[in-house]
Formats: sequence, C-alpha cells, structure tokens
Amino acid sequence: MFVLRPSVSRVSFALLLALGFAVDASPAFAQTSRPRAAASANKSASKSAVKVAQAPSAARPAQAAAPQTAPAVDAPKLSAAEEAKYQEALQHFNSQNLAGALASLQELAASNPAATPPRLILARWFAELQNPKAVRTSLELATEESPNDPEAFLSLAEISLLEGSLTAAELLTLQGRRVLEQYSANPTRKQNLTRKALTLQLAYSNARRRWPAAQEAILALIKLDGETAELDRALGRVLFQQNQEDKAREMFVRADKLTPADAASSTLPADALLSQLYAERGDLANAKKYLDAALKASPKSVPTLVLSISTALEENDLETAWTRARQLYSNDKSADVLKIYGKVALFRSDYPQAEAAFQEAVRQNPLDAEAIAGLALALCEQDDAEKRKRAVQYATSNVQKQSNNRDYLATLGWTLYRSGETEAAIQALQQSVADGQINAAAAYYFAVALVEKGQIAAAKQLLNAALATKPPFAKRVAAAALAKQLEATPAQPQK
Repeated sequence: MFVLRPSVSRVSFALLLALGFAVDASPAFAQTSRPRAAASANKSASKSAVKVAQAPSAARPAQAAAPQTAPAVDAPKLSAAEEAKYQEALQHFNSQNLAGALASLQELAASNPAATPPRLILARWFAELQNPKAVRTSLELATEESPNDPEAFLSLAEISLLEGSLTAAELLTLQGRRVLEQYSANPTRKQNLTRKALTLQLAYSNARRRWPAAQEAILALIKLDGETAELDRALGRVLFQQNQEDKAREMFVRADKLTPADAASSTLPADALLSQLYAERGDLANAKKYLDAALKASPKSVPTLVLSISTALEENDLETAWTRARQLYSNDKSADVLKIYGKVALFRSDYPQAEAAFQEAVRQNPLDAEAIAGLALALCEQDDAEKRKRAVQYATSNVQKQSNNRDYLATLGWTLYRSGETEAAIQALQQSVADGQINAAAAYYFAVALVEKGQIAAAKQLLNAALATKPPFAKRVAAAALAKQLEATPAQPQK
C-alpha cells in the first residue's frame, strides 16, 4: 500500500553541494560564461521585483553560489554595439515583448559567434523570474535551434537530475558531451561547460553506485581545475566504495590539509568521515573505532559532535546524544545547533526543552521551516490547549508555504490529531502520503489516527513500514510499543 521514500535523488543533490557546485531548484547557470565582461557581474538584481535586472548578471540567479572548486574565468567582453543590442533585448523582455527580445538576441548572436545562443539567454532570464516552465521550454527550443551548442542539453540534464530522473540526466549529459567535443566558438565557455558535464557525470554515477565512472569524473575535474579538498574527499568516498579503505583515508587526510582554516570548523575530519562511511556500510565496529578517534583528536569539532549525536540516536543511546547536544549548546547558540538540541530533546520527550530551543531558532530566523516544524511538534505534545493551538498555527504556516511538502503535511496532521481534530488530521495525513511515499514519523502519526478509527490492518502496515527504516525518528519506541499492542488485537471492520 505504501512505499517508503527513496533517497536516490537526494544523494546526487547532496553530492553536488558537498563539492561546492552551485545547484538551485531552477536550472543553475553558474558554470556557464556570460555574454559580457565579468566586471559588470555585480550590478544589483533587485531594482525591480518584476523585471529582470538591467545587467547580464541576470543570467544567473542571485542566490547561486560560485563553485569553490572552479573559479569562474572572465568571459570575452562585448563591443559597445553588442552591449547596446543586449540591453535592447533585455528591455524588450522586461516589457513582455518576447518576440522583440528574441529578435535582438538573434542579431547579437549573428554578429558574435562566441555569444551564448538566444534561447539560452532567455532561459536564464526566465530562471531569474522563477518561471521553471518557461525555462524548460526555452531550453527545449534551444536544442532545436542551436543543436551544435552543448549548454541546453547540459542544463536540461541538470533539471532532470534535480527531479530524480537519472536516466534522462545521463542521456542528456552524454549528448551534451558529444556536442561539446565539437564546440570551439568560445574556449572559456567550453571549459566551464566541460566542468558542468563532469559534475553531472559524477552526480548520477554516484547515485547509481557506478564508482569507476564517478572516479573517472573526479580525476578529470582534478586535471581541469587542480586538486582541492572537496575533490579529494569525493575521490576518497569513491575509493572507499571500491573497498580501498586505506587509500580513501589517505585522500581524506590530504583533504584536511588542503581545507582552509575558516572551513575546517564546519567540515568532517578524516576519521569522522571514515566513521560515517563504515556506518553506512553496516560495519559498526569500525564506525565506532574511527568516531572515537575523531572525538579524541578534535573533541570540539562541531561536525564530529553532530555525527556522534546522530549515531547515538540511531542506537537509541539518548543519554550520549543528550550529553553531546549539551556540549554543542554550551559553545554555540546558533540556529543550527539549537535545532539539533531541540531534536534530541524531542527524542527524549523533553518537550519544554525542545520548545525553548526551537522557539529561539525561530526567533533567530522566522522563515526557518525546519525550526517551525520542530516547534510545532514540541508544542503539540504538551498538555496545554493554547500551546496545541499554536502548534497547529505553526504547522499550517509551513504547509501554506510548501503545500506539497510531505513532511510538513505530516506535522500538520499530528498537531491536528493532538488537538483532538482527528478527521482533519487524517485528511492532512492522507495528503502527506498521496503519492504512496511516506517517512517513518508520518507512518506512525497516520497509524495512531487510524487505530482510533478502528482501521487496525492499515495501522499495522504503516507501523511495520516505519519500523523497517534505518534513520532514527523520535517516535520509534512508541511505534514499536503500538505495533506490539496491535499484534494481539484482532482486526475490526473499518468505520
């Protein structure tokens, strides 16, 4: 009936971020050159909430971060006449005259073979306006109108990757690379697009556990951009997956030495990273060995302490998790640490402590949906009608902002149930599993509500699915107890 949510697409996305490459919900164009000098790339993109910024920097969404592993190379400058034509196209676009914008860009492309194809520039502008449908349409048209330009294929591959369509991402990347081999109009752009193609290969190869292909991509990136801490760690991970643990550790140690001082405090050191990988493999003895070594070497390392907390929660060692969480909290009151502290408090059923932590995290960042969800859960568990009412309000605000987010729908369902609104709770929980995929916490919440309605068989199925997952969730002990109770309960006719 229900399928637990796969994590394939999340793996590839996380890998890109770990390597420092810019990836957004809309297509990222950070790896491509712009049709004018980089000197003007810092002009403001906020002059109008409706219009695209009046500078070629609009080709890149403002929130995209430059890739740490691959500094951008200045693109060729435009002549004064070409710059005027570019601005003319942009003015047409901002006036919603797409035909005029396209015509001006086509004139620009005709005079400058090294310029980015017109449809690609339109796609970037649509991305700036957060119009994904228009972005995709522009890219599709670009593959037809400029079949000898590789960028549209690679950008469509990136969209497919972010959507979890690995086969489409791979095929589009391969086509982009075939076109890229023959491309010679702009050497700077070719280098940037080569980097993008290799990054995509690394992502889908990692997601599909094709370790030799992932290793090939990493080595090519190192050859292109030089050795970096991020690439060394990526290579170490791939070597580990190929049972070359000693070589993997060598790469992690090298990465630690290459890590800038300002980034070291937020990066897992070599032994902690090894511990994480051994744990994922199921080798708990080596996972513990290397985690202990990492904690001994760097007892104040925030990433190592966070890993230690996560490990303790997986093992239901709540006292160790709480000790580490308090250790973190004593030195750091940032929102990220507060959320970890609040999470452990939720696991310990210490709801007042969880409330205080998440409330402070929300105070620091009122738009932090994760902190808002944690606060809603902490409030709804307390025997206080006013707090439960606030919990529903917080959970509702998350759903209003992200109506298709399963986790936030599940949280809303639980807060409604705890407030005595069982029918409304079931509706929200049904929405959270509408596509057949649920997380463990949602399965427990739904099971509890269904038990109240006498739907024992469905509740049992949900509980079994929840308990079969590996990631820890705060209600695991309660879920196990309820599952045991239901085993002795005969199924009743559904109400």
